[in-house]
Amino acid sequence: MKSLEERIQIELKRLARKRGLSEDERLLYATSLAETPDERWQRNRQFLKSHGLSTRSALKKYALSS
Repeated sequence: MKSLEERIQIELKRLARKRGLSEDERLLYATSLAETPDERWQRNRQFLKSHGLSTRSALKKYALSS
């Protein structure tokens, strides 16, 4: 299997033809399309952890306070 960076470059080439996307959006979409389900899951867990929402009780507290 190719590395994530190689897969991202492939997706960036595919997205180059799409109009209306900024470079940041292209990179975000390319990364999401290139990642395997396990890689996406890990990235989502890191995002939640960076916001202090890595535990079930923290998620419940956040949901109730919004």
